[in-house]
Amino acid sequence: MEQYIEFNGISKAFPGVQALNDVSFRVDGGKVSALLGENGAGKSTLLKILSGNLKPDKGSIVINGAEKNYAAPHEAIKDGISVIYQERQLVPLLSVAENIFIEDLPRTRFGHVKRTELKRKTQQIIDEFALPIDPGSIVGSLSVAYQQMVEIMKAYRRNPDIICFDEPTASLTDTEINILFRIITELKKKGKGIIYVSHRLAEIFRIADDIVILKDGSLVKTLMTAEATEQELISLMVGRDIGDTYENLKRNDTVGEVVLKVNNLRNRTVRDVSFELSRGEVLGFAGLVGAGRTEVMRAIFGADPIESGEIYLKGRKSALNLLPTQSRTASRCAPRTGKSRVLCCHAP
Repeated sequence: MEQYIEFNGISKAFPGVQALNDVSFRVDGGKVSALLGENGAGKSTLLKILSGNLKPDKGSIVINGAEKNYAAPHEAIKDGISVIYQERQLVPLLSVAENIFIEDLPRTRFGHVKRTELKRKTQQIIDEFALPIDPGSIVGSLSVAYQQMVEIMKAYRRNPDIICFDEPTASLTDTEINILFRIITELKKKGKGIIYVSHRLAEIFRIADDIVILKDGSLVKTLMTAEATEQELISLMVGRDIGDTYENLKRNDTVGEVVLKVNNLRNRTVRDVSFELSRGEVLGFAGLVGAGRTEVMRAIFGADPIESGEIYLKGRKSALNLLPTQSRTASRCAPRTGKSRVLCCHAP
């Protein structure tokens, strides 16, 4: 049976902020309804109210004709609602299987976990997602992208009637995004109600059937995706023509002297990276999740130690946060070169 959910006059205020103001719209089963808006528009607040994490000041939520008023998230989960937040809610020290079945572990009559059954059930879900993940892997050892997929599989396992995705692809590669969209398409066929939050408009046009736009906590407009344009959505979200923001922004034809120079930077995750940044220049780093963009920035900043390389700031060679030259299988603790500080890093 197809599900539906109605938000009727939802309002929520925090000290000094009206997060939601009389928001009303409907989400029908068998469709994907995208929830759009700038940061602070009220999207996450609305999902937290739906999941029982927050209580509205006014308004009601009606699911399949019955008004709901959840006092806690476990009540919403029991009622067939799953919300996948941008912030992962996993236990890093537990396995993939334990996280996916965390509130419903198969047990013997003596209370012991049935490990074989747990692994089998988890593997079935992993196979549906076609992911190279071991059910026994510790979640904290997985990449950020795979941790996000575990979060999604945990919600999928509950077989919810209504499932909400809050920026689910922020840390996923194109391959994993395609897997997620395939799963969402299957959920649509089963008549599930789906709310999809994303800032990526290309995804909205690819997966959503209709669009709900919020601005400053108020409903701006609901429209069918097939009838919308990207420029229209941007204008509705920000309240003005986006061209007003960028019409006077131009790239520099000439740049100044080199202010940052990196030669052959190398550590456990970065291999021989070299580049220059000049005054008046914006240098972009692109790549898939896991390509090493964040790791390069952390190494330059000194947050992560490096094995070799050179960094010059305004022509002066910078002191490096070097890995110790002794055994690298031991705990990483070494004084920072030329500094009266101690660097302590975890062993790999």
